[in-house]
Amino acid sequence: MKKTILGAAAVVMLLAASCGGSEVCDCVEMQVSMMTDAKDAKMDPAKMKDIEAKYKADMEKCEALGKGKSDEEKKKMEEEMKKCDSYPELEKMFKEMMGGM
Repeated sequence: MKKTILGAAAVVMLLAASCGGSEVCDCVEMQVSMMTDAKDAKMDPAKMKDIEAKYKADMEKCEALGKGKSDEEKKKMEEEMKKCDSYPELEKMFKEMMGGM
């Protein structure tokens, strides 16, 4: 399950970079919430299924925003994503989870 959340985090970090404006920050904030829930659940498999279900629609929405974007557009959106208030927290959480593998 930990790999699922980390995989989701990687997808959102890459695909959220494809979103524009506040949408990218919404994706970042959603990922922080999802990772916080996973951490609080101590990655318990039963709880992780509920967490994945809780955020499924948001994840799909963020992933869909990345479709059809050029590499240049994605790069610009990644730069914008890094300016979101929640981005430092997401990056910190991602590094913590990767370190625990």
